[in-house]
Order: sequence, then structure tokens, then C-alpha cells
Amino acid sequence: MPDRWSSLLTRSVDATLIRRHEDKLLLVLTLVIGALVGLVVVAFILVTENLGARFFPGGGTAWQRLLTPAVGALVAGWLLYRHFPGAAGSGIPQTKAALFLHDGFISLRTTAGKFACSSLSLASGIALGREGPSVHVGAGIASALGRRLGLGPSRVRTLVPIGSSAALAAAFNTPIAAVLFSLEEVMGNMHAPVLGSIVLSSATSWLVLHLLLGDEPLFHVPAYQLIHPLEFLVYAILGVVGGLVSAAFTKLLLAVRRRFRALPAHTAWAHPAAGGVLVGVLALFVPAVLGVGYTHVGEALNGKIAVGTMALLLVLKLVATAGCYGSGNAGGIFGPSLFLGAMMGGAVGGAAHLLFPDYTGGAGAYALVGMGAAFAGIIRTPMTSVIMIFEITRDYTIIVPLMIANLVSYFISSRFQREPIYEALQHQDGVELPPPREEHEGLLRVGRAMRPRRDVLSPGETIREAKVRFAAAPDAWLVAEGNRALGTVTPADLDAAQREGRDDSPVADLLAGPFPEAVALTHTAHVHADQTADLALQRMADAGVRVLPVMGREDRGEIVGAVSVGDILSAYGISGRKPPPPPLPSDATSPWALLGGVAAVVAVVLVLVGVLTYQYREQRLASAQRALEEGRALVRQEHTLEAVQQFRNALAGLGSNEARLELGLALITLDRLDESAIYLREVVRTDPANGPANLGLAQIAASRDSRDEAVTYYDRAIVGMWADSPTQHEIDTRFELVEFLARVGDRNPAIAQLLQLEPLVAGDEGAERRIAQRLFSLGAVQQSADLYHAILERDPENAGAHMGLGQARFVLADYAGALLAFRSASRLAPGNESAAQRLALCERIVQLDPTARRLTMARRHERSLKLLEGALAAHDGCAGEADTVLDEASSVLVERAGSILTARRRPPSLGDATDANVQLAIDLLQAARAHCPSRVYDEALTLVLARLAG
Repeated sequence: MPDRWSSLLTRSVDATLIRRHEDKLLLVLTLVIGALVGLVVVAFILVTENLGARFFPGGGTAWQRLLTPAVGALVAGWLLYRHFPGAAGSGIPQTKAALFLHDGFISLRTTAGKFACSSLSLASGIALGREGPSVHVGAGIASALGRRLGLGPSRVRTLVPIGSSAALAAAFNTPIAAVLFSLEEVMGNMHAPVLGSIVLSSATSWLVLHLLLGDEPLFHVPAYQLIHPLEFLVYAILGVVGGLVSAAFTKLLLAVRRRFRALPAHTAWAHPAAGGVLVGVLALFVPAVLGVGYTHVGEALNGKIAVGTMALLLVLKLVATAGCYGSGNAGGIFGPSLFLGAMMGGAVGGAAHLLFPDYTGGAGAYALVGMGAAFAGIIRTPMTSVIMIFEITRDYTIIVPLMIANLVSYFISSRFQREPIYEALQHQDGVELPPPREEHEGLLRVGRAMRPRRDVLSPGETIREAKVRFAAAPDAWLVAEGNRALGTVTPADLDAAQREGRDDSPVADLLAGPFPEAVALTHTAHVHADQTADLALQRMADAGVRVLPVMGREDRGEIVGAVSVGDILSAYGISGRKPPPPPLPSDATSPWALLGGVAAVVAVVLVLVGVLTYQYREQRLASAQRALEEGRALVRQEHTLEAVQQFRNALAGLGSNEARLELGLALITLDRLDESAIYLREVVRTDPANGPANLGLAQIAASRDSRDEAVTYYDRAIVGMWADSPTQHEIDTRFELVEFLARVGDRNPAIAQLLQLEPLVAGDEGAERRIAQRLFSLGAVQQSADLYHAILERDPENAGAHMGLGQARFVLADYAGALLAFRSASRLAPGNESAAQRLALCERIVQLDPTARRLTMARRHERSLKLLEGALAAHDGCAGEADTVLDEASSVLVERAGSILTARRRPPSLGDATDANVQLAIDLLQAARAHCPSRVYDEALTLVLARLAG
């Protein structure tokens, strides 16, 4: 924000007033943050997707897949190096550091840089995700807004998790999981007092997302079904694999990042390009490596990727993501962890289904559980992963397998990689966060007992100087050079040196050996000022020393002081007490021994499963077949809801397209179209010519007015395979397609479908009449009349066909033909009032028509006079209305008509007189209708004159 706008906003806010009403302001600010962050995250999604579509049009050519990630990463790396150094990585470690170490401060510059660089990196195909950057951006917006409003540091810290929760809710469409993630990972406190505000911001942001992008889940997944209780064992195995994959991914990412951080600092701008080149090379052969890969995750969840392909994608994505993140690109590991989990779960589930098809479901369910297992193992937020998958599927039945796999994965991962990934990343940056303050409230902290940095000995000080400086010190002292601890000396060491006459010798000569090698690298050789005194004593005992350096949290290599056993005892008011003996080291179970035990248990259970498979197979198949037949019977009885459950049971047992088709069609009846489409598409994927499945998908598309999709599926259903009566199904499907086309206004295609139906229904009078009626309603009147005529040639006594033919000929202005048809319809159906009315009208029309065949010239002239008389009467009726004013032309027409009708002499030419009378009648009626448009005129007269007028 420019300085002039910043100062203007700051001046417009009374800071004192704000601080007085901070509690009330927090509620309003939460809503504002939720809405604003939601908008920004939606923009982030749209910008990334649109840029990606431009970078890779149509999937991209080989050279685009190779060069675009490298170039995009290089540009983003230069921006990060020169302008936005705090925007690299996922953003979640930076968010936590801001929350705990910087009073919630995240600069607006860093926030903008995170948005821009992450958008560029992700759009160029870097194998990272958008959720971590979204969290950082959301937290940055909340932080900047709080500071601009003059809130105190404690309130700004409060806003950081509020912004994080809002960002994740919009980025991943999981508002509940966003709340849990903010509490579980960002704050590390599930009982945070700001819980209400976090929930409110998450809900607000989620609402903004749905208003702008619609109510669409991130993934469409089929309904989950447990096949057999022994399937829980496979989910446990999946958890073991998930833990191993999670630990391997974390270790590889940290190792790659450690190598890049060891390179010269001035080359940091080019490091991200290495990750881009890696992705580009892999994408040359496997394009699915590009980007976060949510499309491929959706395919894995629906069982559309082969087992071998999923295993390959798991390995390649693991390498690509570790390379991209480790090289310093802007992007998160949230989304890639879900990709890894989906491919891992799909591969494990697919292999299990191949080995034990009777006891396991398809690969999709395992891909879903694998997502949660990988997330729990990598991110180490088991509660968030469970709720997140539940929100993705909106199906509670997946919870138990998910909990099993998550727990096992979390345990295995933590044994092989004890340090969570975000904590490890912070430690690589030299940052160590304090523990939640609620854990040790009221205990003595190191900061109250430690000596400051000025009371730490340097190795060049003489023994005399050291003795003078610390004459009153009761215990050992730390010797440090710069920010490196060298060792410790005690008062006894100084006294002995003085007795030997070494007053001018440096203190370094007294160091018996180097300080423990783990200084500033592990938790056992140093402490922080905000840690407790009992932890300091424990670490002294573990390291075998009586004094520890006190390190800063923002830079763990910086020594800010020292603390000794004596310092702690003095702080407690005790002196001269010896420290307690170090505790015996606890025996830890070897990860390899744990893995061996798990493998043994798995082997035993697999043998048991193999023994049970044979006797269970026939029983399960028979039960599933019975469920299928019972479901069909329930559908016939219109008990569709109960039928759906039976079809689910049948599908779980048979896993066949037959059961899947029945379930999908039944769900259409219940108007559960989204779920139905999942099953029917699975049928069509394996059996593209399946007529009923294509018809069901056509009906779903038609209900949504998706014209092209509906027509495609209707066409496939028409030529598809049907179990019985294929011709009748084709007829019914074409009729249904005609109705849909008519509803959406596609008249000509509907008529074409009806004409194609004619040869199929030849001889079926009911179907032919239905076609003729629909042709008539669509405006194909002549085709309708021809079809009615064909029906009457076979069955002259068909009253309905006579009625339809009469209506068609009436519209075609063939009133004589219509008269004959209506006369036959009245004779065959005497009670048909409509036929009688139409007959009477046609008789009047025929009696008035001067062009009827076999009329003498005198009779034609006589009828023309009747038409003129009727038109004059209609005009007089219009003129008689109170508010009608006739013009001069109308008066001339009336005068001419009057003179003709009162003339006594026969005209010289009856033909010319007839034509003149007809034209004058037409002009009179048109004038009357122009002056009195709402008036009701003689229908027969109107129709005859309209036809004669051409």
C-alpha cells in the first residue's frame, strides 16, 4: 500500500477508541477478514487456472512441458530473490513464525509476493500446491488489516489463525477441516480461546467461495461400501505403507532443501529453476507430473487409473515435489501430499483387489483413505485429515477405515521421521518455536535464571580476569566464541590454575575438551529463554554438563546467555545442592523391529484370509445375487429407497456392471442425480454400448438442460445394446429425445427424429398417431397429414385419425378436405364436441368460399356478395363502437359496398364483379380490424377472406 494511502487510513482511525472496543471490533473484523480472504483466494484460484490454461493449451506440446516449468520457476525465483525473500516455500512455517515470534507481523509486501510468485509457479506446472500459499496470504491479509486499524500486538496475533482458517476453507472447500488445521497445526492448541472467530471466518470465506464458484466439491467420488470386515486389515496395511511413504517423502524433501541451502547465497535466484527443469524432464514422458494434479486424483478416486500407472505417478510425484520445494519454489506440500496419498492408496487397493477380489472393493475407496493417511503422515495433523476427507466425500461411512489408516500412518511416520515436516523446515531456517504457554503455566522459566550474554566467558580472557568477573558465581561458566559454544570451566578450575601461577593464561587453556557436538543442532545441548528450568536440568543431565547455552529462537545459532545448575538453584532460593543424577536412558523400540513385527502380523493374517476366501466366495456371491433380485422386486413395487440399499449390497458383493447399472437407475428415480451419474459413467466406461446406462445419463443431462451432452447419450442409447426388445427401446428413446428437443426449442432435429421413427412403428396405429400429433405440434403439418392419410388407408374407420387429418387440413387451409375428415370423425364418434364444432365451421367456410369447385359464375358472384355483406356488417359493428373514429378511406369503402349491395342491375362481367367484391370485402375487414383490433369477428368469414387475400 503506498505511503499516502497508509497514512490516510491511519489518520482516519482513532486508535484509542479502537483499543477501547477491541472485543466488539473483533467480531466485525472476523467477518471482514473471512469475506476479503475468500475473495482473494478465489482470485488466486482463477488466476492460477487461467494462467495454466494459457501456458498449456490443450495439455501442451512436448516442448511446452519441458520449458514452461523451468522458465516459470526461473522468473519466480528471481522475484523471490530480489523482491520477496519471505515468500518462498509453502508459507505455513512462516505463518507460525509470525504468530509466535513476531507478534503476528506479516508484511503486505510478502503477502503480495506470495500471491504473485505462487500463481506464476503453480501455473507453470511446478509440482506444488496452492493451499499452503493460500494460508500465508490469508494470514498476511489479516495481519496487515489488524495493524492498519491500530490493533495491539495481542489482537494482531489473534487475527493470524483467523485469516489462515478463512484461506484454507476457500482454497480447499473444507470449512471444518480449515478450522481444525488452524487449531491443530498453526496454533498448536485445540482449546484456543479464539475458536469462535476461527469458525466464523472459515464459514464466511466458504460462503464467498460458493457464491462465486458454486457448490461443487473438489472431488466427485462414488459411494463407499465395506466389502468384508477383513478389509480393515488392508486399510491397516495401507496405513503402514502411508507411514513409510510419508517418512521417505519428508526425509527426501529435507535432504534436497539442505543441499540447496548449502550452496552460495548469491546463486539462490537460480535454485528454483532446478526444480522446474526436473518437472519438465519428467513431464516429457509422464505429463501427469505437472502441477498439483487434482484431475488425476479425481480419476484415481473413481478407479480410472491402472495400478501400475498409479505406482509410477507416486514415485515421480514424490521426486518432483521434493525437488521443487527443496529448490526454493513458492508453493505448498498440502495438495501434493493428497496426490501422493491417492496414488499410493489406489496402488495398494488395486493390488489387494487383484489378490483378494472377494474381500476388497475397488481402488477408488483405497485412494480416498490413502489421501488421509499420507496427509496424517506428512503434515502430522490426524484430526484434520479425518475431517478433511469426510468433507470431501460427504460420506460418513468412510470414517472408520480412514481413522485406522491415519493412526497407523501417523505412528509409523513419527517413528522413522520424528520431527514433523513444518518443524523441521523451521529448524533448517534456524527458527525454533516456543511450546504452547498453557502447558507449563506457572513454572520457572530459564529466562529468570540465566546469565545474559555479557556474563559468558570468551576464550581469550585471562584466568585472572575471569576470577575477578565471576568471584561470586557458585557454578560452572560457559565459554563461547562468537555464537559457538566451546566448553565450560568451574571455580575449581580457576583456583587450580591460579595456584599454578597461570593467572595470565587464557581461559581456553582450561577447556578439557570441546562442548558436546550437538550444540545448536539438537534439543539436548541448549535451551531457550521461554523454556522451563526442569527441561534445562534434564538436558544438562543428558549432555553431561553443568551449564547450557541459551539460544535465540529466530536464529538458533545465536547465544543470548547461559544457565547452570547453580543458577537454577539460586533462582529457586537454594544453593549448594547437587543436581539430581541423570535419568537412565529409556529403551526405544527400533523402527526396524517395529516394521518386522508388523510384517509378521500381516503375513499371518494374509494366510488366514487366504484360507477363508474359498469357503466365503460362494456364500457371498449368492447373497449378492439375492440382494440384486430383491432390489429389482422392490423397484417393481415402487419401494425405490429400500431397493437402493439392496443394490448397494449387490454391488459390494458382485462388483458388476449389472448391479452398478441397477443402482444408478434407481438413484435417478430418487432424484439423486450426481450420485447416479458416478455409477452410470463407470458402467459406460467399461461398456460404452450399454443402452440403459446411456439412457440414464441422457436423462440426467436433459434434467440439467445440457443439450449437447443429452443428445450424445440419447444417440448412444438409440444404437446401444439392450437385454430385451431393442427395437421398442429404440422407439421409446427416440420419443424421449423428441420431447427433450422440443422442450429446448430444437424443432428441426425433433422433426427429423420423428420421421426416422415412421418406418420403425409401421403398422402400429397408436405409435403412428403419436408421431403425427407430435409432427403437427412442431409445425410439420403436411407430414402430419400424410401420416394420418396413411393410417386411414389401412383403417378407414379410425375416428382419431380422421380428427387429426381434419385438423391438419384445416391448418393447411384445405377446408373442403377438412370438412370431409371432420364429417367422418363426427359420424364415427357422435359425442365428439370438438369434431362437431369444427365440422360446422368448415361447412360455413365452404358455403362462403367463391372459389369452390363446380360452381357456376353466377353462384360465385352470389357468394362474393355474401362475403361483401359480412365484411360490411363487421365494419358497421366496429363503427358503432362509441370511441371509434373512421377515416375518409373507410367511408369510401362503405359507400362503395353499399352501392354494390343495393344495385338492381346485373353487372356486365360476373367474373370481374366477383373479383372486385372479394377485394372490397378484404379491404373492409382489414379496415375494421385496424380500427377495432380487439373485436371478435366472424371466424368463417375471416378465414375465407384471409385465404383469398393470399
